[in-house]
Amino acid sequence: MRLIAIFVLLFGAVGAVVWLALQSFNHFGTVSRAFEGRCAPVSGVAGPEDMAIDPVSGRVFISSLDRRDPDARGAVHIFDPADPLAAGGWRDVTNGAPIDFLPLGLSYYEEGGVRRLFVVNAANNAIEIFDVAEDGALTHLDTKGERRLTSPNNVTAVGVNRFYVTNDVKAGRNSNIGKLQFLTRAGEGDLFYFDGISWRIAATGLRFANGVAGSDDGSEIYVAETAAKAIQVYARNNDTGALRPVRTIRTPAAPDNLTIGKDGALWAAGLPKPLSLLAHASSADKLSPSAVMRIDEAGAAMVYLDDGSELSASSVAARIDDALLIGAIYEHKFLLCELPDGAF
Repeated sequence: MRLIAIFVLLFGAVGAVVWLALQSFNHFGTVSRAFEGRCAPVSGVAGPEDMAIDPVSGRVFISSLDRRDPDARGAVHIFDPADPLAAGGWRDVTNGAPIDFLPLGLSYYEEGGVRRLFVVNAANNAIEIFDVAEDGALTHLDTKGERRLTSPNNVTAVGVNRFYVTNDVKAGRNSNIGKLQFLTRAGEGDLFYFDGISWRIAATGLRFANGVAGSDDGSEIYVAETAAKAIQVYARNNDTGALRPVRTIRTPAAPDNLTIGKDGALWAAGLPKPLSLLAHASSADKLSPSAVMRIDEAGAAMVYLDDGSELSASSVAARIDDALLIGAIYEHKFLLCELPDGAF
């Protein structure tokens, strides 16, 4: 009888821990739509997981992959908010290179007339570097990988051959250990820096390191900790690339990818109920709520909230003037939203 009692207590304790974890991820909460602007769907792009803005032309590069098709090759699309029906927006601009291409996060960088696009490729756990032509077409230049880069998620460029890349969890986000580490909020994520010659770890102990972005002047780097519902802010040494922790910004939803608006504010798409993503990944009929947050010195403010009916599992938000683009991991569309007058 004593042994049975021990097992009952043990299972009860495990059940309590699981229940508390689900509660902490808002798994039993309800999400209602809240947005003061208007949105229209733009269909025809599979899995628009991340976006990068060319601030000069206003074009948006979109990382695309049909994640429910195991044989699919990914693509990069170009979208012009000023001409949303342009036929070129539905064409892959990578010209088929590399052949094995499962894109995630991406970053655009321009300096001295050199235009580059950096893209995380989950097919080889590396960063693909493209030259960007005047019309936005891409020419593959190089592949940069490192043995410790086991689960790259997002990238931000700080030079024509220098960048930071998040490694969300060392065990890999699709592994059972990686999923357990997310659930327990283990600090198994890293931020790597490639200085054009060699790799090094710039930050460690991150709780699922996801989106990453840099300020326009290169003085700060921002990293989304999805499992912690937070943004970590680092001061950056422009000469060495070394980072120093500055502050933590708490967010009302689990942040994914990060972009920066013209005013310097961060925009983050997020998951109000992150564990619902697992069911949504297996079936489009199972919705996963979406959120968009604007983040500045005052903190994080919720801008867009939806129960998943309009857009499920948002992964990126990018602001261009009065327009807000919202992408998603598994949808075959993204949203083109009009922000309310005078907002933000």
